[in-house]
Amino acid sequence: MTLVLRAPEQGEEQAILAVVFEAFSSPGRAGDEEVDIVRGSWDAAGPDERIELVADVDGAVAGHVLAVPGRLDGRASVVAGVAPVCVAPAHQGRGVGTALMGELVQRAAARRWPLLVLLGEPGFYTRFGFEPAGPLGLTYPPAGAGSPHFLARPMDGYDASLCGSFTYCWEPG
Repeated sequence: MTLVLRAPEQGEEQAILAVVFEAFSSPGRAGDEEVDIVRGSWDAAGPDERIELVADVDGAVAGHVLAVPGRLDGRASVVAGVAPVCVAPAHQGRGVGTALMGELVQRAAARRWPLLVLLGEPGFYTRFGFEPAGPLGLTYPPAGAGSPHFLARPMDGYDASLCGSFTYCWEPG
């Protein structure tokens, strides 16, 4: 397996959306919501405003991650929401998601983004420095106050004043 992490190329949109759909689909559940999140993020933020990576395995898109600054208490913010992190089922369990997240955190640090947030499984994301967002004064209303699944990753330049109710870029303001 040859894994390359890179920015998406023009014309790969359908391949990315297919991986997102496949990764989040299971018996009785289609991955349409996550596909809509990716499309909404693309519509809300240009390439220079986001960090977007694909995992290219042997020449094909096998994973994807996207981060875009959102809003705190309805105002534009430097807090970036990560959504969704996905790997095609045929490539899961091979370190592809770990590689994507590690690279995303490095690129966010290089951009000097002070805080990343996401909704996900704590058991996976804590290894990248994510922690429950509630104690940092951050909430995500759809997850509920104090949700253990709404996580934050303070970066260099983090300031405790970055608190409040977070809204992803693709959500109505």
